[in-house]
Amino acid sequence: MPTSHHDPSASPAMTSIVRMAVIVVTIALFIGSTWNAMSGLRDLAIVFSLATPLGICAWGFARAGHNEAALALLSCVLIVVVTLSLVLSPLGIHDPAVTAYGGIVLMGALLLSRRSFYALTALALVAASIAFGLELTGVTRPRIAGEGWSGFVEFLVVLVVFATLGRYSAEVLFGSVGAALRADVKDALTSLSNRRGFMAAAARSHKGPGITALVLADLDNFRRVNVVIGHRAADAVLDEVASRVRGAAGTCLAARLGDDEFAILATGLADERAAEAFARGLHQALQFEYSGVSVRSSVGFARYPRDAHGIESLLLAAEGSLTRAKDREQEPDGFAGPADRI
Repeated sequence: MPTSHHDPSASPAMTSIVRMAVIVVTIALFIGSTWNAMSGLRDLAIVFSLATPLGICAWGFARAGHNEAALALLSCVLIVVVTLSLVLSPLGIHDPAVTAYGGIVLMGALLLSRRSFYALTALALVAASIAFGLELTGVTRPRIAGEGWSGFVEFLVVLVVFATLGRYSAEVLFGSVGAALRADVKDALTSLSNRRGFMAAAARSHKGPGITALVLADLDNFRRVNVVIGHRAADAVLDEVASRVRGAAGTCLAARLGDDEFAILATGLADERAAEAFARGLHQALQFEYSGVSVRSSVGFARYPRDAHGIESLLLAAEGSLTRAKDREQEPDGFAGPADRI
């Protein structure tokens, strides 16, 4: 079954946060490289200069909407830079550098998914343990002696506090914020995407490989159904329609655009015949009997790139097809495809 690929974390707010973090860290790495070079610390200057292009790579992930990947790459780069700085610095292991691990873990706790956060914390713990181990065993010989095992214990306490407080705050905060975001893009009755959520996701995914089909389905005479059986029973009918849409659409992007209008976006279809077959399958699924009510629907669809080159124009083309489908004299079965080009 074709799927609609999009990153659910690629919200405008998260994208802004990630891009700002990438810019700040990349600039900081460049400044660190310059500062160490001017201070005569060539090894550290090389480490910072090699890390700077990786910050630019993280920017590429963020621009593509892969915020999780951008943050993960950025965090890993920072952990490597901090670890090598502790190993190569003549100051050895000192409080500001150790606190940097806590800052990285805190950023991961607030912005990364749970699995990525656990992996990042483990990486920070291993990297810091290596740095401490090299100094405690005398492999690295800084001019200023570190704090020994007491410093390592202090680091573990700082790491645990940052990780625990950061993740607890993220779970509480993002739980409520996430619910609000879902309410902003989800239909409360059917749990499908609403118009806003559908348009945002469709804009990112409709230009994939193969043929994309945008199918619109409109329930016939639904206002009369509301009057005859009442609003509560009519809501149950809409919920059943949404269930049938999910069953027919599979993993494709589906939405309730209005009171009785539904949309499904299928990407990666083999050809235009597959697009029409997909639309007809949805049309057949939305002809049914429910609690003594005969539910009938009209379906129209449009294809990318044949019928339109943007999601707005694709929606207009599908609406035109739906209008023809609702004209019973021209389309007695309530189904219409796009108008053929001349």
